[in-house]
Amino acid sequence: MKLKKIFSVLMLSSCFANAGAQQVFKISQFTQHNYLFNPAAAGANDIASVGVTYRKMWSGITGGPQTVLLFADKYFAKKNTGVGFFLYDDKTGPTSRTGGELNLSYSVKLGSDSKRLMLGLAGEVLQYKIDKAAMQNYIPDDPLLASSGSTIKGDAAAGIYYKSPTLNLGVSIKNILQSKLEFIKGSTNPSGKLYRHYYFMGSYNWKVDEDNVIVPNALVQYLPNAPVDVQAGVRLEHKDLLWVGGNYTYKQSYSLFAGVKINHKLAIGYGYDQYNTPLSIFDNGGDAHEIMIRYFFLK
Repeated sequence: MKLKKIFSVLMLSSCFANAGAQQVFKISQFTQHNYLFNPAAAGANDIASVGVTYRKMWSGITGGPQTVLLFADKYFAKKNTGVGFFLYDDKTGPTSRTGGELNLSYSVKLGSDSKRLMLGLAGEVLQYKIDKAAMQNYIPDDPLLASSGSTIKGDAAAGIYYKSPTLNLGVSIKNILQSKLEFIKGSTNPSGKLYRHYYFMGSYNWKVDEDNVIVPNALVQYLPNAPVDVQAGVRLEHKDLLWVGGNYTYKQSYSLFAGVKINHKLAIGYGYDQYNTPLSIFDNGGDAHEIMIRYFFLK
């Protein structure tokens, strides 16, 4: 791919939101971080934890998407309440999104503590920035270059999550308010907005013996004017000591990942993705690497 073509791909996928591009970061091991996409899942793990994830996509080209996440959550059993938050920095080409989200969930117990219906709300604040200097040579006459190149917006999310020892299901909406970015104040030209993202998630814990659990899982994402994103896969967990698995994203990529948990408290994981579109291995850029470190506060 020539530089200008690569730049165009990055611009279209990250800057002009009214084209229907995905605006929320993506990670491979989504079943271990459900509350990043569904606020109702805050505290669903029951054990308080804090962690960090770094992900770099299309690593063979300059300006490929990269995401840094700092996250934590805790469940307060006496109050039937879960709290979660995450901070993120998400960059693609000349654009970046930096922000944070606070998640609150309330659980309705369904006969026992192990089964509950969780309802969640979240508030988000983000700064959307454009590196005008990086765009100058490609769109020198664009009115966007006369703007500040930065805007701060707020938005909200909501969700429902069913938790049990075996079956876990959830549905959520992010960017409910669809806040307008308005880089160019007072302009009649569209300047983009945050589009609603709809998520449907599910997983099943199949305990095959005393030491091993197989977890088939799926995540479906929908937003207007864009293809439906369907991810599905399976993860094998052994004695709460290690895990290994893989996912497939329909007509886009496959993922392989593995991790270990030290003393049942410190988890370290790595994921690798290989993309078929919009870049592939033949473009020397169609892969992604993801590293996760998470600490569980066990007594």
